Amino acid sequence: MKRTSFLSALALMLGLATALPPSTAHAGGFYLLDRGTRAMGRGGAFVAGADDPQSLWYNPAGLGWSGNQLLIDGTMTVFGVDYQRVDSGGNTLPAVHGNSAPLPIPTLAGSFRFDAVPQLTFGVGVFAPNAALMQYPSSVSVGGVPQPAPQRYSLLSMDGSIIASLAAGVAWRPIDELSIGIGVHVVYGSFAARTTMSACDGVTCAFPEDADYDAIAQLTLNPAFTAVATLGATYDAGPVRFGLSVMTPYALSGTAQIQVRPPSAAAFNGAFVRTREGSCSGVTDQEIQSAIAAGGTHPCQSTRADLNLDFPWVVRFGVQLEAIENLNLEATVVWETWSLEQQVSVGPRNVWFANALGGALDYQVGPLSIPRNMRDTVSVRLGGEYTIDHWIQIRAGGYFETGAFTDQWLQALTIDSDKLVVSGGLSMRVDAGLWLDAMVGYAHLFPHNVTNSSVPQPNPIRPPLSPSDPRMAGDPTFIGNGTYTMTAPFFGVGLRWITDYQAPSSATTPEEPEETTETTPVTTDVAPVEVAPIAPEPVAPPEEVAPPEPEPETTPAETTRPRRGRTTRRRRPR
Repeated sequence: MKRTSFLSALALMLGLATALPPSTAHAGGFYLLDRGTRAMGRGGAFVAGADDPQSLWYNPAGLGWSGNQLLIDGTMTVFGVDYQRVDSGGNTLPAVHGNSAPLPIPTLAGSFRFDAVPQLTFGVGVFAPNAALMQYPSSVSVGGVPQPAPQRYSLLSMDGSIIASLAAGVAWRPIDELSIGIGVHVVYGSFAARTTMSACDGVTCAFPEDADYDAIAQLTLNPAFTAVATLGATYDAGPVRFGLSVMTPYALSGTAQIQVRPPSAAAFNGAFVRTREGSCSGVTDQEIQSAIAAGGTHPCQSTRADLNLDFPWVVRFGVQLEAIENLNLEATVVWETWSLEQQVSVGPRNVWFANALGGALDYQVGPLSIPRNMRDTVSVRLGGEYTIDHWIQIRAGGYFETGAFTDQWLQALTIDSDKLVVSGGLSMRVDAGLWLDAMVGYAHLFPHNVTNSSVPQPNPIRPPLSPSDPRMAGDPTFIGNGTYTMTAPFFGVGLRWITDYQAPSSATTPEEPEETTETTPVTTDVAPVEVAPIAPEPVAPPEEVAPPEPEPETTPAETTRPRRGRTTRRRRPR
């Protein structure tokens, strides 16, 4: 009956998952923090000790210890950035504040077993990486006068970016001490970014950061799908347990829609953006102008570009020690190969600024290469969990992680730094098998003062040279210099339902002996004392009295001896 209700609940959970919007992700692919209320409550050290449906993300071998269990979980990171840019002329610009959208990072997952295959545990779930969806102001006020936001060439907003995965996995325990797991994540991703490009061509415009030559661009990657594999193993050697897992890399590639608002400079009066791809190659500018003049749009104004985003290998290794009874401590190392992502390439498909300079000039929007030059990250984590009387669990932990960017490649689009993370959490069993989890923590990202930026201003009309090109020294338009200060408090809540939960032995053991000690003595005492000793009493006195009759002088003593004889016989059965 329990298994039937569990599978019904699992089916309902998956149905809800398809109706919920997946979480957001940073378009560059950088995971800000790890995920999960219980896992993050112990500082992200959850590889060897993974034992709930969250194992599908951290180590699928942990499903072998999960049993029949449902997990509903959500975490949220309140990520904020204060950035004061120094422009290409060495001028300190007004500070801006960026923040991530306050959206939860959800988990809906379950694990289950079948009696026919007791060595196997299966799991399914919906996951999303814990990442930041940044948004910045489009303008700042200087002396009451609005000015373009200093970080505009990096990012304005990433509102609308989505990434999530539907995962399924299985763990096999050939022996009690060993579990081997495998999982597959079907990843869904759709990215959106609004930024500013410069249309300064170096001829009609002399100052590269002239706001009149700013073109606002909205890039949206159509939904893309790919698959990721996770492999894991856990070995339980008594007080010590070892865990290892690997998540394979993947790429999200597809066609992005580009919408560009032409600059406000006089040279672009009447200009519009169009494509000359495919059937639009035979459409004249005048036809498109007529549609615009009539208050509408033309199909050839729909422009596209090819986009590719790379994600890393993730390798996790953990060792958990049962230091004392009910206290587990785990040390974990995580390696992420972000060096796979060196740039984000955007290839416009025959996109043009048409009708510039009163129809005398067209500018083709050339390919954009957004430099990333990321490096691998390594984190060292330590966390623990202590269970009190099978009703309360307290946990704490923390980790240090290296940043994915050097100062040279840091910018408002790709915020990251070396970080120190601390966290704590609490779980309470509110009913048999039903646990309520809570967690809170803080990530301290070390501040940066960048003076050697090599991140070029995006300019599709006059594309910047490669940083390795000697001529790059003559192009001072770098956009990453300045000071960066970051804060990232986070918290989470979750609910775990262990449907095959068994009450701890300590809760029932005291009752069983009480019943035994009450009934056993009664049975043995009644038989010898109340029945066996009394039955001989009518027969015994005549046998003792008859021999002394020939000796009348001893009659007084005879009356005494039978009493002593009866006393002796009463003791004998005992």
